[in-house]
Amino acid sequence: MRISISLSFLLLALIAAGCGGKEESTATTTAQGGKIYGGTYTLNVLRGDPKGLDPVQVNSKHADDICTQIYDKLIELNSKLELIPELARTLPAISEDGKLYRFALRTDVNFQDDGCFPGGKGRRMTAHDVKYSFTRCCDPRTQTLAFWAFKGKVRGASEYFAAINAGDTAGKDIPGFRAVNDSTFEIELVEPFAPFIYYLVNSLGSVVPREAVEKYRENFFQHPVGTGAFTFVSWTNREQLTLKRNPNYWGRDELGNQLPFLNGIQFRFVTDDKVQFSEFENNTLDELFGIPTEFYTMVIDTATGKPTPKYAGYQVQSTPAMLTWFFDFNTARPPFNNANLRRAFNYAIDRQKIVRYVLQGSAYAPAVHGLVPPVFPSYQTDAIKGYDYQPELARKLLADAGYPSGKGLEPITLFIYPEPRLVEVAQAVQEMLTRELNVQVEIKQVEFAQMQAQAELGRFTFWGTRWYGDYPDPETYLALLYGANVPASDTLPSYPNGTRYRSPEFDANFRKGVATIDALARMVHYAKAEQIGMNDAPVMPLFYEMHYQLLQPNVRGRWLDAMARMELKVVWKEEQK
Repeated sequence: MRISISLSFLLLALIAAGCGGKEESTATTTAQGGKIYGGTYTLNVLRGDPKGLDPVQVNSKHADDICTQIYDKLIELNSKLELIPELARTLPAISEDGKLYRFALRTDVNFQDDGCFPGGKGRRMTAHDVKYSFTRCCDPRTQTLAFWAFKGKVRGASEYFAAINAGDTAGKDIPGFRAVNDSTFEIELVEPFAPFIYYLVNSLGSVVPREAVEKYRENFFQHPVGTGAFTFVSWTNREQLTLKRNPNYWGRDELGNQLPFLNGIQFRFVTDDKVQFSEFENNTLDELFGIPTEFYTMVIDTATGKPTPKYAGYQVQSTPAMLTWFFDFNTARPPFNNANLRRAFNYAIDRQKIVRYVLQGSAYAPAVHGLVPPVFPSYQTDAIKGYDYQPELARKLLADAGYPSGKGLEPITLFIYPEPRLVEVAQAVQEMLTRELNVQVEIKQVEFAQMQAQAELGRFTFWGTRWYGDYPDPETYLALLYGANVPASDTLPSYPNGTRYRSPEFDANFRKGVATIDALARMVHYAKAEQIGMNDAPVMPLFYEMHYQLLQPNVRGRWLDAMARMELKVVWKEEQK
């Protein structure tokens, strides 16, 4: 069977090469379990082009989704959001004090074939590549946005960053990253940090080859090379990004079939959700993630939560999302360095009305508690007192802030990116702030990548966004408010704490939480930290999301979890009948 499959793919490759590679063969091959090799999977990225595909610069969900197809990491999550090994042969051995992680690596993994290697043939991946990749995360010369994951945690990481930033480029090492030999890699922490293991399932944990970074240099973000199931083909800005099957991929499914099954993936960048919906109905997209708000009741019967008869032929998946929508305040700049002004804005918003009328009931719940969504079994989100609709209190707090009836407050610009759901909610918030507080708010739309970059650099004072949990621990949300994630210099990007919020009380409870190995005890410290943060209102939580995903009838192996992770290497398509 394996020989037959390999010959089939060789034949397809020769046919494609003879035709200039412009047309995809429709030929398919059956694998064990009735699964099928072949076909291209087409989906749309509603948020538009990613900022880039260099793992150290990934700071968005859609960029992470694409990187997941190209790169592998030491560990990964399965469909139940449980940790599983990927480039590591097993989950890491962790010392009793929680400070040392030892990974035994696979020895059968090669980098994708690419012109950066001699003869274009990808070489074997080793522990030295892992060390190189993680060191790049801590090197300011890479314009890293991943340093936060290692800053103050991995032994020597902060010192390395500071030395490079000061102009010392002598090639000093990070002692907390150790390639013991080709197949053993160690990470040593300064002190126990319980959620650290989850950090490595993000794109920042991706392994890249030095040869590709040195060949493509500043263009590496547009020419990614990894060990993943799909290799990069092309990227046409604002149109599409194309990947093809990596024929040398090491991974196999539970039946022994070599992954991936698909010949290729095509990511489209249509930013209009109605156009996306129409294309899915016309079968030019294999999946539809998210339902336009105005179409929600047409697709979903709100009484039963099931698809209406018209859409019963599609596969409809839904689950509460590890996703919170919120607006950020820049707490380091006027006027939102004033906590009472931030609280006033929060109390002026009727979140129940937004969920019921603006979102047509499609969200999971209004965010009247905190940033952490109610999807973590051992964390009591409803115990956090957030902000409900209290317009009288909002007006009092506005006066306490020095702006009675809005007098003296300059018009506020709310920056958002052109995501339809965000636009609708922003308009509702704009109307509520004007009606309840007499505050003038101008909405300005910018492309997502530009908005993200400007917000991280502190150029905005008020902006809208959402946060997908990077891993199944509440710390992924609380890190957004952790003061240690704010850079010492105002000129450096602040990620993930874009609000630049600092609170010694929050930080103390946060640190107690992450240093606590016992999960239940850790949640107690987390809750104390989040309540402190919510009292200071550096953010305006709006609603907790519900994931909806529609699939064409012939799609198989595509799951939907609370993180909406995209593992396309196990997806296959039945032949259309």
